[in-house]
This record gives sequence, structure tokens and C-alpha cells, in this order.
Amino acid sequence: MMKSLEIWVFGDYRHTSHIRLTRQILNQANDLCQGECRVTLILFGYELDRKVQEFEGYGAHRLLIVDHEELALFRSDLFTSLLCDLVREHSPHLLLFGTSDFGTELASRVSKRLGVGLAAECMGLVWDAKNERLIASSPAFGGQYLAQITWSQHFPYLATLSPGKLSERSYDPSVRTEMIKVKKNLDLYPSKVRVISSVYEPHQTFRLEEARIVVAGGRGLKNLEGFNTLRELASLLGAEVGATRPAVDAHWTSHDHLIGQTGKTIRPELLITCGASGAIQYTAGIRESKTVVAINRDPHAPIFKMADIGVVADSSSFLPALISEVKTTLFKEITELYRATVEPRVEKKGMTFGQRIKKLREDQKMALTELAEKTGQTPEFIDQVEADLLTPPVSFLLQLSNALKIDPSSFLTEQEKAHIEGKRQEGFFKRTQNYSYRTLTPGAADKHLRAFMVTIEPRQTHKMIEYKHPGEEFIFVYKGELELTLGGKVFHLKQGETIHFDSETKHKLRNISDQRCELLVTLYTP
Repeated sequence: MMKSLEIWVFGDYRHTSHIRLTRQILNQANDLCQGECRVTLILFGYELDRKVQEFEGYGAHRLLIVDHEELALFRSDLFTSLLCDLVREHSPHLLLFGTSDFGTELASRVSKRLGVGLAAECMGLVWDAKNERLIASSPAFGGQYLAQITWSQHFPYLATLSPGKLSERSYDPSVRTEMIKVKKNLDLYPSKVRVISSVYEPHQTFRLEEARIVVAGGRGLKNLEGFNTLRELASLLGAEVGATRPAVDAHWTSHDHLIGQTGKTIRPELLITCGASGAIQYTAGIRESKTVVAINRDPHAPIFKMADIGVVADSSSFLPALISEVKTTLFKEITELYRATVEPRVEKKGMTFGQRIKKLREDQKMALTELAEKTGQTPEFIDQVEADLLTPPVSFLLQLSNALKIDPSSFLTEQEKAHIEGKRQEGFFKRTQNYSYRTLTPGAADKHLRAFMVTIEPRQTHKMIEYKHPGEEFIFVYKGELELTLGGKVFHLKQGETIHFDSETKHKLRNISDQRCELLVTLYTP
């Protein structure tokens, strides 16, 4: 082993999971120190004072900081050039990165630029028996084997380290950290990339390791669409989403959701694993699950050996059927709680209606505003319902069923259906009393299918009557020219053109011509 070892760690502070992984790598770097050694943390960014505090006392002997507004966003091209220049100036022996999408890309670029070797997705680094060579342990052949990798004598050695198997260093306030701010003229680092915009997406998941219910998917889900079906099931169950290595490598989900030897070890009360064969790399992370339900089309798949319940079926066909059953059970529970609220003679047990609505919203990771939009209410209304300060009308159940995309007819009593029909009639009469609506279906107040001739004055925006109505809408431009804003898209329709859409999608109608615009509008409500 070299007498004076210089180890660098690239610091990623974008999210709590990245901060924790950086601390784990700092701990690994310190474990490699035997004798004289210095661990340096590299931080690039803008206004980094608060970010620095996340790492002080976690094992870095020195912080090398480049603070500049051009570094506010993590950009692989700019970071590569800057990091390579610093490496050439200071000549570290070892440069470590976290295994994230950005860390992997940055490490690969730096490796190519410097012409040195890179050991990827390492589970750990150790010295050989003679303390002369550094050896990296990295999964190979789909995790079936653990490869031992070493480097040539060309420094620096580069490695990416995976989360899950490294221990995080404890905070030690007595550790003194030298802070060095490096000034760089970033005009000398031309970039062909122009950032147009960047929007922070809040991290909405809980820590996978702490989840009570986990739904995990593997190669058998076939594609992103199949994996999104898994997400829908997880949302209904209030579960967290996990994945096998093939699902992560296919970019159906992020590395944060990886379960197994190079990912996370989970201990849920219930694990539903879909389309995962049961490779050792994956099963190593699920052994402490209390109840395992496995779905795989191969009856001989190794996953069934550790499953409490096994389902031999193709996940892509079985999951939709399972989701349908879960939705049915969920809506039945909600309607029973609703009746317990509006009918005093019904015995109330356990959770209230408001509490159940709140749990449903939180399980699906919806904000108050999102549920309000889906049900045609205000956020304040939803807030009062969840606090059991307000009992909504029965039509709220209809809107909720539409949000869940299930048929509510088998769960509603005749009295509840009659109440909903009354709401339909009320909306119909409101329309026909407005001059801009002329009904083409007289006496259809209690029908599911209704038609209107809608008139919009020149250059005017149409004022909606009874804006929120579940179902479908068909528009035919009988005369004039129409601008339809549907969701985030704008459509221009001329005379004789048509469009069909889900009525609950936010929409706005505007006459963009100098003559009256007349539309044939057909509404279908369930």
C-alpha cells in the first residue's frame, strides 16, 4: 500500500439518498486508510455553504469546493472538464463516485478523458493480503457471481460504489475539516449544452427499507407500460415500488428502487413480487419479508421456493385483474363508511369516512388540490371532508369512482342512484336556461346521453355552465372557427371538424373568428 494515499470522493447533495450515499463512500474511503492518508470531498455547485454542512464531521479531511452560478445544475459535460483539470493538478490516487445515473455517467466520462480504468457498481473496496493492491468487488453475470477487480498502475483508480451494502459513517463533531475554495474561470470550459429550464420534482416516496408493503417488479413485466401497471397496484395498496436489476437497467425506474445485493434490503409485512425469477442477487434483499406473494409464469422459477403464496401467471395479464379486484374492494369499503356517516343507525367501526379518504389520497401520493380537481371540488372542501367536518353529497362517490376508473353501479343503492340522477337533471336544466345552450334532446334531463347546440360570440371565450361532468364529450364545429384548450394542448378546429375527449380533462372554448361560432356538443355521463 502507498505510504501517502490521496482519496477523492465526488460529493452528490441533490437529495437525501445521494447525501447518505456520499457519506457511505466517505466511510469506505476512511476504512482504506492505513497509515498516512487524506480523504478529500469534491463539491461543485452554487451557494454551497448549507450543502457543506451536510458533510462536515463525516470523515472528509479536506473539502475542495468550486462555487459558481454556472454549476448550479448538475451537468455532466461541465463537471467532467472541471473534475479532470483538478485531477491533473492534484494527482489523487483514488477517485470514488456514487452509483446513480449522474454518478455513473460522470465516472465514465472522466475515465475516458483521463485514460484510466473504472470499476463499476462496486459493493466494496479492500486491500489484498499484502496490502499492496486495491481490489474491488463487483457483481457479474446478472449478480450470479462476485467479481474481484484490480487496476493497472495508471492513477487515479476510478470506482462507482453502490448503496445498500456500505455502512454510513456516524457524525463526529471532533473531526477537523480543511476547507479549500478553488477559483475557476468557467469561460474556459465551453459547453455545447444549453439548459432551457429545470424543474425540481419532489421526492414522494418513503424509504423503501422502512415500507410496510412493497410491490416489486422484474424483467417479466416486459416494458415500461407493464411496470407502470405495477405502480398503479402499489398506489392502490399504499405500497412502495421496488425493482430487480433488469428493471433498473431498462430505466423503468431509478436506482433508488433497486432491491438486492447491490441495492436495498427490505423488511415489509407484505411483499408482492411480479415477473422476477428469483436470482440470488435479488432474493438476498427480500429474505426478511414476512409474507411474500410471487407472480411468475414459470412454475419452476426459484422465487417460488421462498414465496408464501405463489401465482403461476403472466404478470402483464394477471396484474390488471388483480388491480380490478383491489379497486372493487376499495370502493366497497368507502361506500360502507359513507353510509355509516349519513345513516346514524349504521354501526361505525374503526376508520371514519374522512380518514379513509385521506388515506386513499396519501396512498396515491396526491395533494389536496389534485384530489379536489379529480372530484370537481375545492381543496378546502376536501380538507373538511378528511377532517370529518363535512359530509359530501353522494355524487362525490360518483366522482371518486371515476377517479379510480371503476363502475360504481353495483355499490350504490337505488336511493343513492336517484340522488345522482337528480344532480344530472339539475345540471341539464342549468344548461338549457342559458342562452348559449340550445338542447337538441328535449326531455333528456334524466338520460345519460344529451346533445346541445352551443353558441359563442365573436372573439369571446365560452362561459362554462356546470363545468365538471364525468364522462365523454364530442364537439362538432357547425359554423365558425374554434380554439379548444384541452389540458396543456391547444387545438384549432374549423367548420366541419370534430374532436372527442374525456369531459373531466380541463378544457376551454374560444371563438377565434369574427362571426358567431356554433358547435354541436354531445355529452355522455355514466
